[in-house]
Amino acid sequence: MRTIVSAAAALCLAAACGAGDGAEGETATQEVDTSRAGGSQTPGAANQPAPNVTNIPRPEQTMAAGRLSPVNNSGVTGSVNVRGIGEQTEISLNVTGVTAGNQQLQGAVVQGTCEQPGSDVAPLGPIPVGAGNIATLTDTLPLPPGTVLNGQHALIVKGQNAGPATPPLACSPLPQWQRMPPTG
Repeated sequence: MRTIVSAAAALCLAAACGAGDGAEGETATQEVDTSRAGGSQTPGAANQPAPNVTNIPRPEQTMAAGRLSPVNNSGVTGSVNVRGIGEQTEISLNVTGVTAGNQQLQGAVVQGTCEQPGSDVAPLGPIPVGAGNIATLTDTLPLPPGTVLNGQHALIVKGQNAGPATPPLACSPLPQWQRMPPTG
């Protein structure tokens, strides 16, 4: 405790007396590391993460949008939005062109591509079909966005009574997500 008070007092004194090389009106700052014995000061420690703290990307940094394209001349199209929420992934679907008789659809994130879908990674839905034969869904998967958006997955949509071997009605490749630099 004494080390923290001494370090804080030294910084207050330096700021009040105008110490530092900055121009008038500027304040000089120095990172103080009191985690080690003796409470030594370590300039430049700002780039080191704090102990027991994990950086979680902001949700707006982990986003991807895609288009559902028809498979096997189904006429089913739509849009896909993927958003990371901490260690989970939220997927929003808007599916159009669903034929009459389908009251709900099935969806899944699969390993592979639209041309060669592999095994299911996470199911979506069921996806209810509403007025105008439009199906919408927002579902949260217990998968990190880095897993879903690693460029090796696709999102498929199948009909109401489709089995594992049934070809999908629509598909969207899920891109490889890369962290964008902060803006503003």
